[in-house]
Amino acid sequence: MKILFGLAVLAAALACGVGAGPPGGDPGVRFKAGKGPGSLALADLNGDGRLDLIVANDEGGDVTILLGDGKGSFAAAPGSPFPAGNSPNDIAIADFDGDGRPDLAFANHDTKYVTVLIGDGHGGFRPAQGSPVAVQSRPHPHGIAATDFDGDGHVDFAVESWGNDQVEVVFGTGGGRFRTPGRLFGVGRMPYQKLRAGDVNGDGAPDLVTTNFEGGNVTVLLGDGKGGFREAPGSPFSAGASPFGLAIADIDKDGHLDLVVVNFSGQGGDRSRDAVNVLLGDGRGGFRPVRGSPFAAGVNPTRVAVGDVNGDGWPDVVTGNMSGGDVTVLLGDGKGSLRPGVGRPAGKEPYGVAVGDVDGDGRAEIFVANHGSGDVSMIRFR
Repeated sequence: MKILFGLAVLAAALACGVGAGPPGGDPGVRFKAGKGPGSLALADLNGDGRLDLIVANDEGGDVTILLGDGKGSFAAAPGSPFPAGNSPNDIAIADFDGDGRPDLAFANHDTKYVTVLIGDGHGGFRPAQGSPVAVQSRPHPHGIAATDFDGDGHVDFAVESWGNDQVEVVFGTGGGRFRTPGRLFGVGRMPYQKLRAGDVNGDGAPDLVTTNFEGGNVTVLLGDGKGGFREAPGSPFSAGASPFGLAIADIDKDGHLDLVVVNFSGQGGDRSRDAVNVLLGDGRGGFRPVRGSPFAAGVNPTRVAVGDVNGDGWPDVVTGNMSGGDVTVLLGDGKGSLRPGVGRPAGKEPYGVAVGDVDGDGRAEIFVANHGSGDVSMIRFR
C-alpha cells in the first residue's frame, strides 16, 4: 500500500471534520513559520520560565524558534530558522551535551540520519559535534524519542526502523556525541510514524512504545535501565486500524501512564480509519481500551497532544486533522474517559499539534503547525 503522508502536500478537504464546533470558537492567532511546517513542540529554551515554540519545517529543512513572552505572543529567536537536516519529521527535546540547556534532535525523513542541535540557552542552536548522526533505520526514520535509556547520565535517542519492524536505540557518550551503530529491538508490523518514551511500569527506567501501522496495535518495550528492552506481557496491544500518532499521558489521573493513539489510513481523503483510541495503563506495562474508545476524530488526524485546555483539571485530547483544516478537541469527562469531540478551525493542512499554557491563565493553548499555509495557529479553547 502506498502511503501518501510525507513530503507530498495533500490538497486540503475544506469540509469540516467530525464535530466542527459552534460558531464563535476562537479562530486562532497565526505566527509565521517556515516552509511546510510539520511537527512542533513547546519548551522553555531560554530559561526565562516561559514556554517557547519549536517548529520543524519539513519542506524547508530547518527549524523555526519562536520565543514566548508569557502573555501568548511570540517572536523569532535571533538567527532563526536554524538548519535541521533533510525534511525534519519529528522533534526530541533533551539536554544532549549535559550543560543544563535544552537541545534538539530531529528524525530526518528520506535519509538515514538524525540531526542534533545544541542550544545556547538563549534560543539559538548550532550543530552538535558529529551531527548528523547515522542510523540504521530502513528505509528512513520518522519518529524520535530521547532520554537516558542506559542510566549512564548521558541522553540517548531511539528511532523506528519501519521497513524491518524494529527500533534502534543510539547511546550518547556525552558532549552531544553518540556511539553508532545503536542496538536494534523487534516490535510489531511497520512502526511507521511515532515512537515515544515513558516509564509505563513505574520501575524508574524509561520504556518505549511504537504505533504499528500494519499491525493495528502498539508495542510496549520495557526498559531495564541498562539499555536493554523486553516486550511487555500481552504486547502488542490492539489500537485500531492504522495507528499513526501517539501521546503518552495519565488520562484518568490514577498515577499510571496511558496511551493516546490517532488512527489514519495514510491516504488523503480516506476517512474510513480516522479515530482516536485511548488505552489505559495498569502501571505494570499492560493496557486496555478506555470506556467509549475508539472516539471519532476529524478528517485524517495525523498527530495528537494531551493537556488541560478548558481548565477543569482533567487532561483533554487534541488531534490535528490534516485534510479537515481544523483540530478536534476531546474533553476529559472526569471519569477517565472522553466526551464527543468538537472542532476548532486551524490553517491549511494542519499537521503537528502541541498543547501548553503559555499565558499563565491555567488553561492550555492549542498550537497547530499548518503545513499548507506555512504558519502556526494558536487556539484558545472556549
